[in-house]
Order: sequence, then C-alpha cells, then structure tokens
Amino acid sequence: MVMFPIERVYISYGNSRPGIKVPKRRFIVCHDTGNPGSDAIGNRDFFEEVQPKSSAHTFIDDQRIIEIIPLDEVAYHVRYSVPTDNEIYGYNANNAAIGVELCYGGSINFWDAYTKFVWYHAYLCQRYGLNPKKDIVTHKMLDPARKIDPLEVLKQQGISFTQFLADIYRMYVSLRA
Repeated sequence: MVMFPIERVYISYGNSRPGIKVPKRRFIVCHDTGNPGSDAIGNRDFFEEVQPKSSAHTFIDDQRIIEIIPLDEVAYHVRYSVPTDNEIYGYNANNAAIGVELCYGGSINFWDAYTKFVWYHAYLCQRYGLNPKKDIVTHKMLDPARKIDPLEVLKQQGISFTQFLADIYRMYVSLRA
C-alpha cells in the first residue's frame, strides 16, 4: 500500500479562505494549476500573499501534497454562476467538493506528481466514503466553456479521464486492503 505524507500549511483567512465550514463532502473536483512549472509551495504562497477570490484545498507536485485550506471549509475552485455542479450532484462544488490541483511542467517530474495526485484522490474517496468511479469530476466537466483542466495536461501524457479514474480505483482498492 502506497502512502504519502500530507502537509497542512493553511493560508490565512481572507478572500481565498473565507473560513466557512461545510457539513459534508460529496465529490472531488480535479484541476491543474494552468501554470506550468509552478510547484505546490509556490501556489500555496501565492494564495497566502495575493488572496484572490479563488482557491483550492490541495496542491500536489512531484515532491509534496500540501493542503492550503482545511478540507471541512469552503474553497473557491468552481464558478458559482455555472450550474453544472448543481445539475450533476445537487450541490455547488465550492460548498460540497474538495478542489485538488495538479502541479506540472518545468522541473516537476510528471509521473511522480501524477502518482501522488492519484493516491490523494483515492485517499479522499476512502476518507469521505466517496465512490471513485462516480464522485470525481474535472473542472472542464463543470465549466466546459472556459476550462480544460486537467484533461489537456493528462492527455499530453497519454492519459484519458477514464484511465485516470481507473488508476484512482486501483489505488483505492489497494488502500482498502
């Protein structure tokens, strides 16, 4: 069974971290940073310093898994004005989903980052009682007019979303063993 350390280096309360508690996690939205070469700690520091009205819970690169917002709090990783999340899950993603960002490009070893990304999704499914075949969605699926993440980054490495979910499921099964 593969396990990776999770660092909890939370950003301060502000625009990126409103501190609003959520009662239950219902699904996961996978993203990529859209900023090739930026690593997990660099993204964490950006959200700490700039405090834009956007965020995600976790950033993953080839070296680290860093949670920047507690998983029981809101993170602003999907636009409220796009209703797809409500249509699919009956909930707004920011209030019901965990946002997970893949860091890639530059000096980041994609396969090491991908392994951690897959593991973390499997870990979240196990922790929150989520179905790895049904409760993981891409940012592109929720906001197809504006977003391509993480499908394009995965595609560049020859990984389809179906393969990504299969990889998560295999890891999920190994975590349960």
